[in-house]
Amino acid sequence: MDYSYSKKPQGRTARARLSRVNCSWKDLCEVCRNVRNKDTDGALEFLSAAAEGKQAVHFRRHAKSRGHRRELGGKPGGFPKKSARAVLSVMQSAAANAGRLGLGATKIAHIVSNKQATYPRMSPKGRRIRHDYEVSFIEVVLEEIQQKAQKETAKVLPGGKQLVGEPTSAPLAPQRKSDESPAEQAKKEEPKKTEAPKPVEKKAEVPKKEEPKKVEAPKKAEPVKKAEAPKPASPAEQAKKPEPPKKMSPTGDKSPAAQAKKQDDIIIA
Repeated sequence: MDYSYSKKPQGRTARARLSRVNCSWKDLCEVCRNVRNKDTDGALEFLSAAAEGKQAVHFRRHAKSRGHRRELGGKPGGFPKKSARAVLSVMQSAAANAGRLGLGATKIAHIVSNKQATYPRMSPKGRRIRHDYEVSFIEVVLEEIQQKAQKETAKVLPGGKQLVGEPTSAPLAPQRKSDESPAEQAKKEEPKKTEAPKPVEKKAEVPKKEEPKKVEAPKKAEPVKKAEAPKPASPAEQAKKPEPPKKMSPTGDKSPAAQAKKQDDIIIA
């Protein structure tokens, strides 16, 4: 039977096919969709875990009355062990074919499963009703992974030498032929002699001339401010001031008028 893989492969391929599989074709489709476009080693690990019931399979299309699995982040899924074992056997056969053909690392370029045939049958017991027998097929195509090789380009140095092994994005521009003679080109290629650094001569320092200091002129003395005359006291302030004590005379009289009268009396007598 011809394969449904019609894409032109880029490298070498290895194939395997299994017909008349007594499994649910809906479960087989979901198992194949979970490993499509994966590496061969990763797909084998996933299928071996699903066949043992350790890995849940995400159901995307045929997910009617399917529970949501915590392992899948709340997406509908299940554990189709029988279908996973059938796909695993075809994958192992394709990997063995790839090793026999001398292929390196491979990936799944094509994997598909669908209904193949339906045989009319009757129920084995109970009421006689139609109970058809359906079979499926599985086909796998593995393709060799091609590694991108780095392009080595020649890089021309100013001296005419070439460096090989440095990849460049754009090709180098062609060099123009010079009109110089081979002798002149050889002179240019000669390495330049490095001259020793000349000793630096230290110049004698000339002593700086001291500038004469400027003599400051004496400052003029400020005129002395005249003392202000005391302001006359107001009558209210004079009334408040106490009267100075009167001087006592040696004769006992206090006032000068009394003393003048006494002197007049003495002269008359």
